[in-house]
Parts: sequence; C-alpha cells; structure tokens
Amino acid sequence: MNGDEFMIKLKSEMQRTIVNNLRGGEGSLTREDIFTPEEALEKTNMIAVLTIPDGSSIGEHIHGPEAEMYYILSGTLRVTDNGITKDLVPGDAVFTGGGTAHSVVNMSGKEASMLAIIIK
Repeated sequence: MNGDEFMIKLKSEMQRTIVNNLRGGEGSLTREDIFTPEEALEKTNMIAVLTIPDGSSIGEHIHGPEAEMYYILSGTLRVTDNGITKDLVPGDAVFTGGGTAHSVVNMSGKEASMLAIIIK
C-alpha cells in the first residue's frame, strides 16, 4: 500500500492468535488483528480486538514512547492505569502512555472484549 490507497478488510481475513500470559498476566486471551502495522502504514504497532475470558489478565506493563488506547466492546474489565483502578463497561475508554504502568483483568464471571490500539 502507498499513502494514496485505502483498505477494506473482511473479518474472515483477520488473523486470530491465542496469547498466553500476556505481559506476565494470567491465563490466555484471543487477539484478532484488524490491521497489521504494515497495513496501517506503520502508524501503529497494533490494532486488535482482545477477547479476555473470565479470570484472565494482561499483566502490568509500561509503554515508553508509545501510547495505547482501549475501548471496551463487551463485558466488564478492571483496568488499572497510573495507580487508579476502575471497572469499565462497553463504551468506556482508556488512553495511556508516557511511561505510566497499566494492566487489565477480567473478574466479571463472563468473557469480555476490547479494541486495543498501540500508537507509535
């Protein structure tokens, strides 16, 4: 792709990966890449839907020069960012970066999902 093109990508074309113990977290989750960094013209490091089963988590981690945005799609996720913990539901969002630590855990009793975008 060059900067003059756009891309339409069907769900059936998106790669799904099972990720275990993401960033030192518990359990496994499913990562469905919407666009790869190359498809997003290298503007992002990740654009994906993360589906997190009950009891699974993304361990605490820091993004140095990057920033990350979460948008909750389904279920309830407990997000800790910069020492503040909130239970987030569909429609809630987080923007984090600048070296602050954050983590995500699903303790809701059912599966939850979020759109995650890591921006360069």
